[in-house]
Amino acid sequence: MRSLWLVMLMVLSAQAMSQTVVASVEPLAKVLRSLYDDSVTVTTLLQANQNPHQLALSPRQALAVQQADLMVWLGAGVEAPLAPLVARRQGPSVALLGLEGVHRRNGGHDHHDDHDHDPRTSHDATTDPHLWLSVDNMALLAGAVGQRFPAGLQPGQPQQWQQAAADQLQAERERLAPLAQVPWLSYHQPWGYLSESLGLAEPLVVSEQLDAGPGSRRFVTLAGQVRDQQVRCAVQEPEARAGLLKRLCPDCYVQPQDPLGRDSSQQEYLPWLAELSAGFAQCLRAARG
Repeated sequence: MRSLWLVMLMVLSAQAMSQTVVASVEPLAKVLRSLYDDSVTVTTLLQANQNPHQLALSPRQALAVQQADLMVWLGAGVEAPLAPLVARRQGPSVALLGLEGVHRRNGGHDHHDDHDHDPRTSHDATTDPHLWLSVDNMALLAGAVGQRFPAGLQPGQPQQWQQAAADQLQAERERLAPLAQVPWLSYHQPWGYLSESLGLAEPLVVSEQLDAGPGSRRFVTLAGQVRDQQVRCAVQEPEARAGLLKRLCPDCYVQPQDPLGRDSSQQEYLPWLAELSAGFAQCLRAARG
């Protein structure tokens, strides 16, 4: 009986010591998993089948935001549905957009397509929301999280991770340097922060909206640009219209890439970064022949 009580006491003590950090999107969770030890459970708020561009949270997800020991998110500018929930939290939160020195790219929403945009489903056009694809932004986030919630950090973190991120980024840039000027095609443009970090050329973009393809005039213009620029590499996001990409660039090597990391087995950010970089290298090399 005494041993049974001892086991129960140990279980209750472990539960009391265990803490939960909730990240709004999977790439942020990948960074956090690299920083904390087993006493901290890192979970991702958005499920794999949820579209962050049209976010609707369940009651269970809302409760997770409230109960988290730490909430890590991008910020109200790009995750507006989360803002009221985070504002009602009692515990600490870290918003990437609230950090001094965060790198913001312009949202770059074009208006030359001959179709209508629904403002209810559009992001804030002043900020590209894919901030996690900037390695510098993730290093900044790691530092802020380490200061705000130091309990459970692995020894040497976040400084060791920040140095590893800088070293890996430099190595990836050097590896991709011979492919820096190879043209490529993207259905929409979630890749701006990453292509900038890796030193790649800006892509030819099919549509600024995932839920709307180009109109007929825009399609003709794009087809001419694909031909004139000899584009032979197409990066296909999970939401992209594969048939449209194939019609637009029939000779393209198509490389599936998910900017949210939903299709990756890599649980941490730097191995995922290497995976993305390898995907771009494969596509660009195939395009160059």
